Order: sequence, then structure tokens, then C-alpha cells
Amino acid sequence: MRLRGLRVVGLTASTMCAAVASAAAQQSRPLSLALAIDSTLSPGESHRYSMQLSAGESANIVVRQIGVDIVIEVRAPDGSVFATVDSPNGRNGDEPVEILARQGGEYLLLVRPYDAAEPAGRYHLEVTARRDVQATAALLESRRLARDSAAGWLRPRRAALVAAGTVAIHGALPPLDELARRVRVLGLGEATHGSREFGDFRLSVTKRLIERNGYRIVAIEASASRLALLDRYVAGDQPPGPLVTRALESGWIGRRTQRELVAWLRKWNAAHRATDRVRLVGLDPQDFDPQEYWNVRDSLGTFLETAYGAGVRPVWSAIALEMAAADSQASVFGNSDVDPAVRRSLLEIVAMLELDRPLLSRRLGSASVEAASRAARQLAQMADFNSNSQAAISHWRDWYLAANLMRVLDRTGSTAKAVFWAHNAHVSNPPGRAVERRTAGAYLRDALGCGYGALGLTFGEGAFVAQRPNDLEDRLAVSSLPPSPEESIDGVLSQLHQDGAIVSWECQVDSSSTPAWLRRLHPMHWVGALYAPGTDPSEAFRPYDLLRDFDGVVYLRRVTADELPGDRPLIPARRRAPAPQ
Repeated sequence: MRLRGLRVVGLTASTMCAAVASAAAQQSRPLSLALAIDSTLSPGESHRYSMQLSAGESANIVVRQIGVDIVIEVRAPDGSVFATVDSPNGRNGDEPVEILARQGGEYLLLVRPYDAAEPAGRYHLEVTARRDVQATAALLESRRLARDSAAGWLRPRRAALVAAGTVAIHGALPPLDELARRVRVLGLGEATHGSREFGDFRLSVTKRLIERNGYRIVAIEASASRLALLDRYVAGDQPPGPLVTRALESGWIGRRTQRELVAWLRKWNAAHRATDRVRLVGLDPQDFDPQEYWNVRDSLGTFLETAYGAGVRPVWSAIALEMAAADSQASVFGNSDVDPAVRRSLLEIVAMLELDRPLLSRRLGSASVEAASRAARQLAQMADFNSNSQAAISHWRDWYLAANLMRVLDRTGSTAKAVFWAHNAHVSNPPGRAVERRTAGAYLRDALGCGYGALGLTFGEGAFVAQRPNDLEDRLAVSSLPPSPEESIDGVLSQLHQDGAIVSWECQVDSSSTPAWLRRLHPMHWVGALYAPGTDPSEAFRPYDLLRDFDGVVYLRRVTADELPGDRPLIPARRRAPAPQ
């Protein structure tokens, strides 16, 4: 699955060795205040700079990327990694570096490409500030006061949480209750995909929303086809058996929580009228169950041949093979690229089924046409965001997460309310991004206005499960992170309660009434599905404008790793036939 926007910093072993050897072979270039350097960075190169600082001094350096994605590694005088900086801004934009010297000596900056695939490009490096001990102390004190002001603004809007992160169905919880009443769709995020407390919080909140607030749709960043089967199961229309077990025990992200959610929903639906049942919806148009995929392939292929004649058979066979190969990699974040020609063919099928619906419905039945259209649409969505198409109109994964949720809302009725489980990267609604690269939360805010609310989940320290990047066996590993730095969103939230807290605020907060600290970007924990154990902790953050990107936030002081499935299948790397000469 292509993880656009979900970054894992790191080089292959051979590239890293080459970069280190190259850096060792060159002398570091001393940096000083107001020094500006323009340079070109070629693939495999690394440039080395240094700055002498006494303990208690500080400096700021900005590296502007011009056509190349750069990573900046800072090493302390004792050789330890002080920080690794890679903002999520691609190949153009600023990489800001701040050094607060805890020890005196020479600090080294290693400027290198993000990975071996980066093209040659230029960068502009400038030392923008250097402070002595007294000026640094004054800066740190002013920052402390600013953080205290931010915490003071949040404190009246918060409620304490227990360390486990769970909430009771009954009893007042104003930050959650006010947000749940206001919105039609509530996004529940998570800062990692593999921390137990995040899953337990979302499960307990979802039960509360169903019992108290009339939410009747649970939409998850997960396979649409697998959850369609589980939706039939929780509705009582699908008996227990191997198909249900396989759907429940597939993948690793959220497996334990989804298993518990499904059991609870099945009991709820059995105890309530059919008109009051809760629907379970997967929003991701990929990661089919293999047997389900071939069922779709066979049924859709048969339908197309019946509708349009035997001439469609070879075209469909080629499409089916390409899509099966791509989809097989989705669960391990492998090579899910789709040939642009296959994308075009699937979009043509979707269009023709819609154009021909009046005649096809009378020939083959409305239910058959709707089933074929639904299957073709799901395959076309997956092909679109995996094809790197240069078409005038092409969407990415977040567009389809939002579109599929809106489709369910539209078909359920104007009063339907949904809870949306996904990573913070998807539920957040940052304003101002280009329409083709907004988050799912931002698209939902576009569609629903203040009827969409995003609740981010973050933490101070602890452990999580993630897949090892570039691992031939796609193994999972547990990693841990130390306490968040003070100058972070997590650091400010830690002042609200010793175990954890939930905070919410009104839609579109008046910025003039908020402290200056809350009107700027600050780092907050952010870990994707891929993470290399031993990665520098500074990699596990992304900048957020808390009050603009979210409508509320949940902070847990400490999280623990979720279950580590022992039945993870080995899925071989995808092999493509060589292109014809």
C-alpha cells in the first residue's frame, strides 16, 4: 500500500554506509551566525557541517530544500544522535534545526538525501540565530511562560482520564459529550496504530456514542470488503465460520480492538430492533480477503461478459491479474503499484455501467447491476491512488476514505451519525491545503462544515507495535519512546492531569482569544504503520496546529504495545514481468 504522507526516515544499509563513509572522508565546514551556504546535493552524497557551542548556548539553522528531500542529522559532542530532522514537506521547503546545547563542544550536522531514490537537488543553509547562555536562558523562560499560558487556556475545557484511557458509558464527560452532540461524524484518531490504550479508548467511546448519542455507523480505516462481511455478521445475516474468523484475524492494525468491537456490536444488534441496528463499515478500497477477491473477480467478469459479450474477457483477465498482484501487497505495505492502463480500463468500466444502467437493469436486474457497479468502483478507487497517474483528475487515498463515508451517510439518511476510526493523519482537518492533497478529515469538514469533528489521540511516552520497514519478512516489532520534550503539544498536555485528559473546543476557535503558543505549529507524536526500532525519538513527531487541525485532543501519559499477532503470513515481494523491448 502506498503510504503517501506517512514517512519513515531511513536509508538502506548500503546507502547508509556509503553516506557515513562519505561524511567521514570530508572535513566538516564550520558554521557561524549569518553564514549562508548554497550547495548541490547529489544521490548518495552527504555534506558535513559543525558548530562550536558551550553548554547552555543555542543556535538555529534552516536548510531550504530545492528539488531534493533532505534529512539533517545532528550529533552531540559525545557522538550521540542529538536530533534527526525531516519535515513532511517533500522536496521543497524549510528544514528547521535548533540546537540547545546540553554539553559543550562541537555539534555536527550531516545533510543527506532522504533515500537512494532522491534526485540531485540544491539547498540553501543559513545560521539564523546564535545565543549565549544568558540569551538562551531567557528564551527558555519565555517559552515556559508561553506553554503555561496554553495549558491555562486548555485546563477549563478538559476532563481527567484514567491511565487505561477507557471511559464509562454513563456519567458526564463534558469535553466528549459536547463534541458528540454537535457533530454528525466524529473522527477518533490515534498517534500510533499499535498502542493498546488507543484501541481501548476508541472502543469505550464508541459504545458510549451508540448508547447515549444515537451513533449508528462505525466507519474504520480498514478493508471495505472484509468489513462488509463482518457487517453482515454483526447484523445476524452471516453465521459464524471460517470466513468470519479469517476476516477478524487478518492484518495486525487494530485486530484485538476490532474483534472486541464486533462481538459487542453483534450483541447490540441482537438486542435491538432491525431499524436501530449499528452498521460496521470499512472505508479502504483494498486489502480484500483473497477468496473474496477472486469471488469478486469471477462474478464481475461473468457480469461484464454477459452484459457486453465475450470480447471483454481478455481485457478483464488482464485487469484482474494486475489488481490481485497489487492488492496482495496491501496488508504488508509492499509494492501495490497499478499500471495506469489498468486504472483507465477500470474507470471506463465504472462509467459504462453507470451510462448503461437503465438498459442493464432491465436485462440483468437492478441488484446485479448495483453489485457489479459497487465492485468495479472499489477496484477503480484502489487503482486510482496506486497508479501514479498523470491524469487531469486523480485522487489519493484520503479522498476515497472520505467519499466512501459520505456515500454511507447519504444512503443511511439525513440524521445518521457516524464515528470514524483512523490515524491522526487522516482524521485531522488542517485548513489551507490544495484540494487534491487534503486529509480525509479536511474533506469531511468541506462536506459537513462543523458537522464534522476530529478528536486527536496522543501520548507522552510508551510503546507501540509497527512493521519493520524494508524487512524481507515484513516482521512486526515493539518500539518505545521516552517522555515528550517540553516544547511539544504532548508536553503542554502533560500539565492537565497526571494520567491523561480529554479536551475539546468550539468549532473554528476565535484565534484572537487564544494564547500565542496555540496559534503556531508544534510537534505532536506521530508514528505510522512502518517504524524501525532504534529510530531517533525526534522522528516520531509531526507539526500540528492543535486548535485548527482538531476539535479536541486526548492525551495519555503512557501507552503500551498492543498484542503482537503470531500468525502473520509471509507474503513474498511482488515480481513484475520485464517490460517488452
